[in-house]
Amino acid sequence: MGCQELTLAEIAALASRHGVGLVELRAVGNQIDIPAYAEEQRWLEKSPVNLLGSEGVRIAGLNSSAKLSQPFEEAAQEINSFAPLMEHFGVTGLRVFDGSMDPAKEQDKVWQWLDAWEALREKQGWSFNLSIETHSSLLHTDDIARLFSRGHEHVDLLWDSHHTWKHSGLDPVTLWPEVKPWTTHIHFKDSISKPSERHDYTYVLPGEGEFPLLPLLDCLKEDGFTGPVSLEWERLWHSYMPPLEDALTALAGHLSPS
Repeated sequence: MGCQELTLAEIAALASRHGVGLVELRAVGNQIDIPAYAEEQRWLEKSPVNLLGSEGVRIAGLNSSAKLSQPFEEAAQEINSFAPLMEHFGVTGLRVFDGSMDPAKEQDKVWQWLDAWEALREKQGWSFNLSIETHSSLLHTDDIARLFSRGHEHVDLLWDSHHTWKHSGLDPVTLWPEVKPWTTHIHFKDSISKPSERHDYTYVLPGEGEFPLLPLLDCLKEDGFTGPVSLEWERLWHSYMPPLEDALTALAGHLSPS
């Protein structure tokens, strides 16, 4: 979302320039429908190294628009479209949204949705999991724990630490031990408490806002978390945000202050 106009090779080159070994894809070549773009560009006919242009950069995650709140049959169509790319690049987690719903009242429906996913995965022989992002409704500890209480083996959590912080007022450092058992991927952003066009906060460069990134990273390091921790730079949706290259430069300075 931070550099949606770039090709896959250009995205990898940008990451490589900043010493980033993993990239997460939501939009490529000005298209958000990545499977359609991949078909146009014949990605499956080329090796991942050839497509990325570098042996030092890998894809950490692919992001769909599928939601737990929609009928599984609809979501399955999009999951199916991503599946060949997941296998081709060896990506282990496909992001799906929670969606707008009441997690407590609709939990049975969600469990049935996840049952259908497990059955489809087994039938197709896929090797990837679904990573459910804390985005619209899955924002409280009780709801998250309830979702995973049935032990769906091939479902994990993509914790958007900024969303739970801003929308539920939960300190990421305090929340981390609660979501740790299911979390395989983490998103973070930085912001200030100043209204913008779409939110009651404004995104800023990493280190220039109020998000407690360094304390959170210290907790992750202490706990030995080895999954991706992604700077989610939503410039695709918020044009006021600076270019991703500026954000990566600012992040490096924030992580290694002089």
